[in-house]
Amino acid sequence: MKKFCYLVFFLFVVLAQTAYAQKIKKVSGTGMVRMGSNMTLEQARIQAEEDAKVNAIERTFGTYVEEQTDIYSTNDETTYNIIGSTKVKGEWIETTDIRFDNDFRKETGAYGDEQVRYVICYIKGKARDVVPKANIRFEVLNTPNPASRTNAFYDGEQLYLYFKSPVDGYLAVYLDDGNSAYCLLPDEYSPPAFSSGVFVKGDKDYLFFAPKHNDLPQSQVEEYIMFANSKIEYNTLYIIFSEEKFVKPVLKRKEKRENKILPRSLSSENFQKWLAEQRAACNSFQDRRVKISIRAKRN
Repeated sequence: MKKFCYLVFFLFVVLAQTAYAQKIKKVSGTGMVRMGSNMTLEQARIQAEEDAKVNAIERTFGTYVEEQTDIYSTNDETTYNIIGSTKVKGEWIETTDIRFDNDFRKETGAYGDEQVRYVICYIKGKARDVVPKANIRFEVLNTPNPASRTNAFYDGEQLYLYFKSPVDGYLAVYLDDGNSAYCLLPDEYSPPAFSSGVFVKGDKDYLFFAPKHNDLPQSQVEEYIMFANSKIEYNTLYIIFSEEKFVKPVLKRKEKRENKILPRSLSSENFQKWLAEQRAACNSFQDRRVKISIRAKRN
């Protein structure tokens, strides 16, 4: 009888794992962006990549329409996902291949014919049907005032983050400059229990990286000053939240560079791999991205 029970349990686990694995599908899509005069190539590529992900998800899982009855938000949980500013019915898990191309076209503008550049992104990856996730709220700030939300910083300005969740969970924040991803939260002063993500309570307002406004159980709080080594730099801030504990990636220790102390970090490539693993392993895991710019000091 015990053997039979073990067999049934084993089959149940296998079937459950198989059913879960079937949710993840291989997808592919294309995105194209017209480069305006005020847009850099990096900005165009970022937008083209987001459009390609949306296209891939829509082709596989359908489109999001506000009036659809199968897309709903209840109990502060949402059944759509957001890529850039677009709501989609699928969740991007991992990018397996990405390629960019250019298309130059002659178009007639206000001042006659002009050559216009289009950036095209071809992407392949893995995605799954979207599952309900906590509808978190956050604002990136350059002063300790929630009204000062911004995604454009000047060299020397301080970073702050307002955050609120409808449910208890664990929060982490990373800044990716394209080469390295820096762990801003948890910092080295966080208690050992918060080594992967800082525990936050539901329905409570938090202001991070501002010691005078932070009541978290920490002896000290890190403050982060934004700086640019060139005229303008573009980074991505990742707001990571999960109702379940997750395992942090392997991080290098803090390093000093040009009289600046940089937070613990890992390569951007390894960071993306870690994100893909966590997305696939935990349904409540979500990473929201904010594109920010940092300009050199004003004259």
